[in-house]
Amino acid sequence: MNSTDQFIQTEFLPFYQRTMAAFEKNHAALYAAFSHLVPKQLRFGIRVTDKDAPLGDYTFELDDGKISHIETGALDSAVHTPFGVTKPYYIIEKSSLEKMIQDEQAFIEHPFTTKFKYLPEITIKFLR
Repeated sequence: MNSTDQFIQTEFLPFYQRTMAAFEKNHAALYAAFSHLVPKQLRFGIRVTDKDAPLGDYTFELDDGKISHIETGALDSAVHTPFGVTKPYYIIEKSSLEKMIQDEQAFIEHPFTTKFKYLPEITIKFLR
């Protein structure tokens, strides 16, 4: 396991779990609405980079908004919609993920404002 894989498992995953649990608790009505709109199961990819050089590819399997599995070394996303399957993946610098983790309290207190703050640092692409 390389250092980026370890970072995703030991730092990013717990951060995601804590912030999602806080969102579910603090914004129960919004969480329920999003849960109703988003497919129950989906897969999305993240490519972590350092100065645009790839450090690692990851596929996150979500079940009811919670990460149930992380596949290392692959971008294999699939979101089933009424219009077919889309395959989104995000490209983000590791330093941005580290800043997000350091900003955890802001994600808990003001989830939307904080997410919008980091959107310019994320590129969204789609697999064919």
